[in-house]
Amino acid sequence: MPQTLELSAEPRGVFGKHVRRLRRQGIVPANIYGHGASRAIQAPLRSLEQLLAHGGRTGLVRISFDGQSETALMKTMQRDPRSGQITHIDFQAVSMTEEVTSTVPVRFVGESVAVTRFDGVLTHPRTEVHVTARAQDLPEVIEVDLSTITELHGSIKISDLPESRSYKIVDSADEVLAIVLPPKVEAEAVEAVEAPAEGAAAETEEGAEAAEGASTAEGIADAAAETETAST
Repeated sequence: MPQTLELSAEPRGVFGKHVRRLRRQGIVPANIYGHGASRAIQAPLRSLEQLLAHGGRTGLVRISFDGQSETALMKTMQRDPRSGQITHIDFQAVSMTEEVTSTVPVRFVGESVAVTRFDGVLTHPRTEVHVTARAQDLPEVIEVDLSTITELHGSIKISDLPESRSYKIVDSADEVLAIVLPPKVEAEAVEAVEAPAEGAAAETEEGAEAAEGASTAEGIADAAAETETAST
């Protein structure tokens, strides 16, 4: 059963443009949807930041307000584009036995010999996956063992993860979670540097040929002029 985080909140009676006053006071407006009419709540910005620091973005949250509590998942979060400060949050109420879809972080464990032995570069395009399960069966994290990558260009896809009886990953099976790429070849950099040099050399040769041709033409012209003078 996943760990349930705690959040203390209050009912909210401020809406629309007036919520700016709440934000100036360090309070974030929020809503809880599902299991009836939506509930408008508010919570201190500091409490929400602590919630996020402990996994509240993907984990179950027990929200206490107005003498009651509800278990919910954080569905959307808005931030100010300039300051990055949280400006609004939407929660989805859930029961522990109902099936829900949520985002679960990926934790990479182990080492790949493609990195330690062949100096490969590890990249992980995905750091979370979408999972469907009963709320009480949602995993806190899904581990991915990097030791299974033994060659350069080797990868781990969602289809490579072991199946679970308690949850199902709903992302495409072809999604890549981790891949080891070969190290950058220094020869490529050398070629990139040498290419302009070769071009410059060609230009120099062409210039020399042109200069030589011009000198020859001038010589012929001078000789013709001397002959004509002599004839005169």
